Amino acid sequence: MCRLRYLLLLACFAAPLMCNGQRDNWLPLTDKEKSLKDVPDSPGAAAIQLYYSQDIDDNSEDDNAEWDYRRIKILNEKGKDYADIEIVVPGGYHLRDLKARTIHPDGSIVDFTGKPFDKVLVKGNDLNYHAQSFTFPDVTVGSIIEYRYKMDYPANLLPHHVWEIQHELYTLKERFKLRAYAGGIKGVSGLTGISASYNLPPGLKLQDKSEGWELTVENMPPFQAEPFMPPHQPYIYQVNFRYGNQSVAKAESFWAQTGYQLYQTTEAFIGNHKEIRDAAEQAIGLETDPEKKLRKIYERVQQIRNTSYERQRTQQEQNKEELKSNDSSLQVLQRGYGDSSDITLLFVAMARAAGFDTSVMISSDRSERLFEPTLLEPWQLGSPIASVNLPGKQLLLDPGTRFCPFGSLRWFRTATQALLLSKGKGILVNVPLASQANAILERTANVTIDPDGTLKGDIAVQYSGYGALEWRLNALETDDAGRKKRLEERVKGWLPNGSVVSLKDAGPWESSEDPLQAHFTVRVPSYASAAGKRLLFPNYLFVSEQKEIFAHQERKYPVYFHYAFAQIDKVNLKIPSGFGVENMPQQQEASLPYARYQDLVKLQDNQISTRRALLVGQNFFPPDKYQELKGFFGKVQAGDEQQAVLQEGVVSAQK
Repeated sequence: MCRLRYLLLLACFAAPLMCNGQRDNWLPLTDKEKSLKDVPDSPGAAAIQLYYSQDIDDNSEDDNAEWDYRRIKILNEKGKDYADIEIVVPGGYHLRDLKARTIHPDGSIVDFTGKPFDKVLVKGNDLNYHAQSFTFPDVTVGSIIEYRYKMDYPANLLPHHVWEIQHELYTLKERFKLRAYAGGIKGVSGLTGISASYNLPPGLKLQDKSEGWELTVENMPPFQAEPFMPPHQPYIYQVNFRYGNQSVAKAESFWAQTGYQLYQTTEAFIGNHKEIRDAAEQAIGLETDPEKKLRKIYERVQQIRNTSYERQRTQQEQNKEELKSNDSSLQVLQRGYGDSSDITLLFVAMARAAGFDTSVMISSDRSERLFEPTLLEPWQLGSPIASVNLPGKQLLLDPGTRFCPFGSLRWFRTATQALLLSKGKGILVNVPLASQANAILERTANVTIDPDGTLKGDIAVQYSGYGALEWRLNALETDDAGRKKRLEERVKGWLPNGSVVSLKDAGPWESSEDPLQAHFTVRVPSYASAAGKRLLFPNYLFVSEQKEIFAHQERKYPVYFHYAFAQIDKVNLKIPSGFGVENMPQQQEASLPYARYQDLVKLQDNQISTRRALLVGQNFFPPDKYQELKGFFGKVQAGDEQQAVLQEGVVSAQK
């Protein structure tokens, strides 16, 4: 009995030592890992993740730390790409004790002895991210690569932790552990606990331990994205942890408190200044109509230099120009520059000074991830927008986005949620999706077909709304040659492979209200195929962009477009001399409550004229709508792929 008690006591001391030993030592290879040559249910996969672990200790006596361990087996030549590793290091973190090695099929081991390359990913204000990158030595098919490291951070930094359960690769086994902080922090008030929000597969549950949480996962399939799906984050299995006060226990309370804090900050910035009132009066002039008065204020603030849409300057350039951060709307007005948030808040200040009922909303950004109300993180919110109440309607305005038209928001601030700031609390509100009238693409082609089947001529493109805005903002990132290349590549994507496209002119680039127009010359070799004395060719010139969405019978994730849209196309195709039309495509139509398609074709004066319209009034379609949507776009594709047939020596009948 004494010996048994001794062994039990020894085991109690040894358990934490064994656990810590796994942080600092390589795990033994199993027979299954050595013999494995393929991925379950995915033959031909490039690689498989044999093991992944993440061990977080936020209750250390010294600095807090996270230990990561990853083991991957290379299954074919393409899998060698996984030998290039990049580890993201957030601001305040330090990467320590990086170890890496390659294990060959014969059991020989090659250790990584080099030094990782450090590069800056993001730097500015309070957001700093670095990356440590390196390449495994001497990797071959069948090799196992593994690496481990420690990431420490100050004890007063309690970050938002994420357990990534699902990865790019199939994973045989995963282990996760979080030892949560359990004390008070000097200078941090109201810290009462930690919350967990998660998306886990059925049957998998967090193990709630006395000091935190643990999770063990086996045979986790990889995340496989589908074309035209929403941002991936909400659909990937993961767990999010966040420290906070009692507000973390309930999402409504958290956002209410966050909104109240942001309200105090923004109201202090907006202020109440005589100079702002004078500037509003000067901008309005003699105008009396309320909406037109608001337009004039909007136009005035958009004349302010917007530093958010300028290239990043070096510290030396910033010192030379002496640009400063603004502390108030008055400073924005007096200095004549500010970032997008500054300009929006100046607009709010001027609108209020002119007597308009104007509030601030902090929008979320669905360009990279969808807003999740249960994920209690303020960084989900982006830039402010202005909400103005006019008689009988509400206007949501985005003056801080350069070239954004009056009455519009940038597309990723629509069909999502925003936090309305009020004196008492913040309130989550829905920002509606704009109609397809806010995103119209018009294409007009005047082309001819030569007897050898070559198509050539001119194409005019006109973007209205979202398309025009995005092209103008993208143009700020490049020069004339860059604009030309991007526009030409865009048109090539609409045409058959091998097409030659040359931009003639484009503009206006500096307008907020006018459509953006571009004109091109095009040449499409072998557009028509010869069959004896006949020429066969698709009657609709442009290639459908939605075709790849519906390649499969079933779909797991929603179909997602950035916004509702309209495409209006006119193709005037002149028949070559000596040929007549033997067969003309038929009129095509299809409709759903939220979409419509029409394709009209006529023959007149030896020219085939096609008028095609595609209107889609929604942007998000859950999987149970997939078959309905697939049927609609199947009709669109069938209509677009109809062929016209010309025959030499035949006189065309006018239709």
